[in-house]
Amino acid sequence: MTKWNEELNTGNHEIDSHHKELFHLDSLLDNAVQSGQLKPVNDIIIFLEHYVIEHFQEEEDLMTQNDYKGYDHHKNEHEEFKIVVGQLRKRFDDNFPTAHVIFQTRRILDDLVRHIKRVDVGIRHLDTK
Repeated sequence: MTKWNEELNTGNHEIDSHHKELFHLDSLLDNAVQSGQLKPVNDIIIFLEHYVIEHFQEEEDLMTQNDYKGYDHHKNEHEEFKIVVGQLRKRFDDNFPTAHVIFQTRRILDDLVRHIKRVDVGIRHLDTK
């Protein structure tokens, strides 16, 4: 996972602060791997469950308020993330092997960072008060 840098800013303080929290999750996941404990993984999943609802809604509201041309594509990616986070929760709750759950969590975090780099930065030009 890359480190947060100014190129990832959208210009919206709230959205950017949520994005920065994802980078903190990376170190939490590393700690979970080193400690072999699943509680931090559950905490990350809980965060992601809220993130894909609340944070995505904030972005989508900003886009609709500003008639953002890339809204449909952006919304579709958000819907895909909601599905994979739901799958992650199910695997965790069904006691899938720890390594599998950690790997999928890492993959989701990496995919979210790619989403920020590729898609979210496109909302920079919107009214981001």
